[in-house]
Amino acid sequence: MKKYNIILLLFVLLFTACNEDRLDITQKGVVNPSQFYITDADANSALVDAYANFVSNIGGNDGIYVPYNIVFNYCADNVLAAGAYYGDNDQFGCINEFRYDPQSSVVSTLYKRFYYAIYHCNLVITHFKYGESAIKDRCISEARVMRAWCHMMLAMAWNNPPLIDHVLVGSDKPGNYAGGHDALLQWCADECADASKYLDERASTADKDGAVKVTKGFAWTVQGKALLYKGDYANAKTALKKVIDSGKYALVSGDRWASLFHLSGDGCEEKVFEGNIVNSSSIGDWSGKIQRSTWMESNLWGWRTDRLASQPTCQADGGWGGLAVEENFANAFAANDGSSYRRKATIVSYDEFVTDPIIGWATDATLTTRDQKLADSKRGISYIDGLYGQCGYLQKKHIVAAEDRSTNWYRFNNFIIERYADVLLMYAEACANTSDADGSGLKALTDVQNRAGSAHVSSALTLADVKKERNFELWMEGSRWIDMKRWNEFDKAKTAGKHIPSLKDHFFDSDPSTKTTTHVGYVTYSEPNAGKTVGFQAGKHEWFPYPYSETSINPNIKQNPGW
Repeated sequence: MKKYNIILLLFVLLFTACNEDRLDITQKGVVNPSQFYITDADANSALVDAYANFVSNIGGNDGIYVPYNIVFNYCADNVLAAGAYYGDNDQFGCINEFRYDPQSSVVSTLYKRFYYAIYHCNLVITHFKYGESAIKDRCISEARVMRAWCHMMLAMAWNNPPLIDHVLVGSDKPGNYAGGHDALLQWCADECADASKYLDERASTADKDGAVKVTKGFAWTVQGKALLYKGDYANAKTALKKVIDSGKYALVSGDRWASLFHLSGDGCEEKVFEGNIVNSSSIGDWSGKIQRSTWMESNLWGWRTDRLASQPTCQADGGWGGLAVEENFANAFAANDGSSYRRKATIVSYDEFVTDPIIGWATDATLTTRDQKLADSKRGISYIDGLYGQCGYLQKKHIVAAEDRSTNWYRFNNFIIERYADVLLMYAEACANTSDADGSGLKALTDVQNRAGSAHVSSALTLADVKKERNFELWMEGSRWIDMKRWNEFDKAKTAGKHIPSLKDHFFDSDPSTKTTTHVGYVTYSEPNAGKTVGFQAGKHEWFPYPYSETSINPNIKQNPGW
């Protein structure tokens, strides 16, 4: 027993008698903040960190999905959440059908991600001062514009979220912005207007580097967009006209429209700003690479090939079929655009899916005529229950092509934040709401229509035509849900979650009375939410709820109405 007491005594003496200085061990692998935020090189390094976090938080995955894509697209009335069956990846389906609540993992994750990105921008803005060098002035300003964009998108999702314009400490509990929704949007616009003075301008339409960094053009675009969202059309028009008059951006030709969403379109003349995604061999698949690419498009949004007779050649790999086109939108789009470049690169009819070379099947090498393809058993939807959630048109816009991939199955084309077509349509909208004496608003609208290859080209500038064009041009690019709120167009969303289609093919029917010798697509309907409360509810779903994980620890955040 005595030996144990001696050991204990020595242990106590060792740790009570030692010099405290010996316990003050310098942390390895880090730089003291007081020794880092000093030089121009430090400013550039801090800005690189802000960009990296912006890309990973806005365009990166959370497991199998990109929260930004879900929140800003799946509430729209032109999208359906599909999949293997009802309940497949329901974190998306509940957003699409308005069945979510304040504990939604998707909503909570995106809310936090915006503020993560803002934090890294604030590290640059807080630690460097204007007037010390042109490089520091530019770095601060690029971070300010990214921060303003994040606050603008937060405002359009949550109405009146906290404004975080400095690095917070652990005890801070910021509340809703005191000025309200419109004042927050005005703050975003003012930030971009002031920061633009110190920013580089894109060198030309051929400047690819100028499409993956914050430039004057992007700052003016965010300024104009924030003002448009606020309803200040006159000043929005002025800001957006600067982008147009700069001559640094242009629409790609109609035959290149599809390339905008693939690797070959990265940094092209139409890109105002996009997250730069690089396939680096030094980054492991699950240690970071998957968080920097939209794995969602490669898998969740790909056509569900386990329910097809074979693999379409235009799709790089199999998919889960989690993205579908709402059928009323699809029919209106097809009626407006016909066989335009834009329509066929966005959605395809089932007949086109089976026969058109833009899709392609392995048997196309030997079956060249339409009749041969229609009778081919190696193509089409072979699964007897069809594709759940799909209407008579299938989405093609976000199908990952072979060019988008490198050595594995992730896609590596850039994550689009803003493109020039949106600038033109916002400008046309601002003109339609004010005046268009010089015809520049109509020209902006018809430039987009003519490029699409559509037979419908407006002869006069009307808000109705601008709305329609935005719906078709920007499908699944994060704009429609915001537009619905701005224009108070919720009627179609009220029936979300009801009367769900499934796309099938009579060629594979088991019933001989309906089975055909050629591929014939048809749609059946189900009511998986019968007896449940689904669909948009006025006074509640205009804004997302502040996540429970935030309101439960921060009493200064006032919850949105209805939650």
